[in-house]
Amino acid sequence: MGSKLEFVIIILAQSFDDQLEVLRLSLNADFAIISLISGNVYTIVAVTSELELAIVQPGKIFRCEDTYCDQVVQRQKMVIHTHIDKITNRILHPIYTAMQLESYIGEPLWTGNRVVGTLNFSGFMHKKEGYIAESIEQVKSLARAIEPELHYQ
Repeated sequence: MGSKLEFVIIILAQSFDDQLEVLRLSLNADFAIISLISGNVYTIVAVTSELELAIVQPGKIFRCEDTYCDQVVQRQKMVIHTHIDKITNRILHPIYTAMQLESYIGEPLWTGNRVVGTLNFSGFMHKKEGYIAESIEQVKSLARAIEPELHYQ
């Protein structure tokens, strides 16, 4: 019998991979990720991408502060970056130095009144045009659809 995390990974992949991929393509992002966060532990539970990078796979664990999602957790609201290389304190960030991701949009995933994870989309290219209101709403809507699957948190 598998762990709770393995079960959540399977359920989220079966339920949301298609929606993640469609929205990832619409946002012109390189990665779509659903993560769970417990304390300072950030765990990737679902990923869609055309790239197969060992560092970005379900089950991978990081310190939360080593991810862009840390801002989402700290602020408890959506965070958007369109030109990360223009943010002085971000170019020294561990994920930037490791991958040089230039664009990011992340929305908190809630269980009750706690942030238990994030839905995020990131890419290697700047988002010169930014994120339009419709795209922002699509990210928020998908996050709300994912949240009921995280009730065990």
